[in-house]
Amino acid sequence: MQQGCANFGIGTPVSNDGWLGDAAQLYAAGHDLKDPQLSPVYGDYAGFPPSILTTGTRDLFLSNTVRVHRKMRAAGVEAELVVFEGQSHAQYAADPWAPETK
Repeated sequence: MQQGCANFGIGTPVSNDGWLGDAAQLYAAGHDLKDPQLSPVYGDYAGFPPSILTTGTRDLFLSNTVRVHRKMRAAGVEAELVVFEGQSHAQYAADPWAPETK
């Protein structure tokens, strides 16, 4: 679960209100929800190794992945962003025989 959720393309599909907020607090175990150990959106990518970030056009964390990619590039990291059409969160990795995983 990424606590720093801000999917700018489609409004606010995930909110920390209600049970999700309680779940986020439980997951955080007393830590700040903006702690980069909990959400990569708040990470410092200086000196990070080359990376490939994957997401899907239906992934609720698509905007977060784009934000992390931009932060990596701004920090001088060689980073590739791969967006799978029509896929949700981690769906493209669920079936190792799916063409999208090749």
